[in-house]
Amino acid sequence: MRRLYLFLIIFLLFIANGYSEDSDEFRFGNADGLRLLIYENDMAPQGDRILANFHNVDFIIDGEGNIQLGSFGLVQIANMTVDEVTTTLEQIFRTFGKDLKLIVVPLIRVVLRGEFGNAGMYRFSPNTSFWDVVAEGGGMTNNLAAENMYVMRKGEIIYADFWESLHSGVSLRELGIKSGDEIIAPRINRISFDALMRYVNFFASLILLYYAINRQNRD
Repeated sequence: MRRLYLFLIIFLLFIANGYSEDSDEFRFGNADGLRLLIYENDMAPQGDRILANFHNVDFIIDGEGNIQLGSFGLVQIANMTVDEVTTTLEQIFRTFGKDLKLIVVPLIRVVLRGEFGNAGMYRFSPNTSFWDVVAEGGGMTNNLAAENMYVMRKGEIIYADFWESLHSGVSLRELGIKSGDEIIAPRINRISFDALMRYVNFFASLILLYYAINRQNRD
């Protein structure tokens, strides 16, 4: 069991630090979130201990830049980096255990619009794969929309040609998605598409008829 916890801690550290390349740029903002993981002597806290109440819990930053940390009250973390938040929380919890290890996983805001089964605002770790994002959003209601997806940031399209890269299941961080971005799967006019296919079939029939008449005349 201890080895399992060690493996889990290493894995979670990898997830948390996977965003370290951009940690100088990323700072928590209002309405972002974080997932807090606490380990004591490489073990998750058990029972009714105070630490157990805060392990593997998500916190949302309010409009004033605070998270509500239970009986500890409000903690200001807006505009902090992951490392700064980790240090702040370590100071709060250090008297409640020995050899504590805190892992702070940022949760960025991503809005899914258009042909998603459950479009809306979600919070994801930057290392979440795109396909997990789609699954969380209820999948796609129109496969054609998947080929025309694009990302908007502050009203401007900032990424519109990433369909091929999605086949490898890249993460939000690798796609350059930032908190507040919108992933849009545009609605495709099925009637217009069906009409287009009818025109294609019609002209294909004319071409086949033309070749059939020419062959008959040659015979």
